Amino acid sequence: MTNHYKIICCVLLFLAGSSGFAQQYLHSGLIEYEVKTNNIKSMPDGEWKDLIKDKIPEFSVNYYNYIFSNDQSICKFSRAADTKANLSMFGKMEDYVWYNNYQANQFTNSVSVDNIYLISGQLQDIRWKIYPTDMRTIAGFSCRKASAILFDSVYVFVYYTDEILTPGGPMGLHGLPGMILGVTIPRLYQSWIATRVELNIPPKEKIAPPTSGKKKTKEALTTSLLELSKSWGKDGSKYVNPLIWRMFM
Repeated sequence: MTNHYKIICCVLLFLAGSSGFAQQYLHSGLIEYEVKTNNIKSMPDGEWKDLIKDKIPEFSVNYYNYIFSNDQSICKFSRAADTKANLSMFGKMEDYVWYNNYQANQFTNSVSVDNIYLISGQLQDIRWKIYPTDMRTIAGFSCRKASAILFDSVYVFVYYTDEILTPGGPMGLHGLPGMILGVTIPRLYQSWIATRVELNIPPKEKIAPPTSGKKKTKEALTTSLLELSKSWGKDGSKYVNPLIWRMFM
């Protein structure tokens, strides 16, 4: 075997190994999202907003960890930038967990209202529109823009990268040819931006559905929220849809 032939073989083996490593590298990891919310604008107008708008910060910044491996992911609250500004409409943000199994097309969410509830079902069918020439860089990854309308009226636009192969993203967002690293939800005055991406790391915890809470269907929880909202004052029902959107986005 000539030296020239040996060099070619070594290069081909290296490329093959690198390709296999890259595939593994891009299938698992941890993404930290910075979540910014305009608390005042996100609240529906009404008696409750008038009562508390001077008592809460206009903006809040929180961080969520999204851990993924192959076709499963779990997204949960990590920390608040300002503990004094740690704000949630109901319950503790630590009680909100989004688990997704993309291959099985199933989700299990832990949500907090008057109690902690477990909601399971099929991932929603999201019809994305992709903008091939609208690009930006997020956390060092080249991302392409896409948009969709959820819950019949909630517009959302995202930026995803096909350099990370898992077709997921924060909350229940999914279905694009790559990982979602940026999200803007104008209706909720909220954005999610990946600030840290660690790839090819073994999960520190098992990626599995949450188990603490009372099991309820999405429909039953919606009915319960409408009933519960009667005790929130004359404008209580205005808060039901925004709360559902946050739970099942």
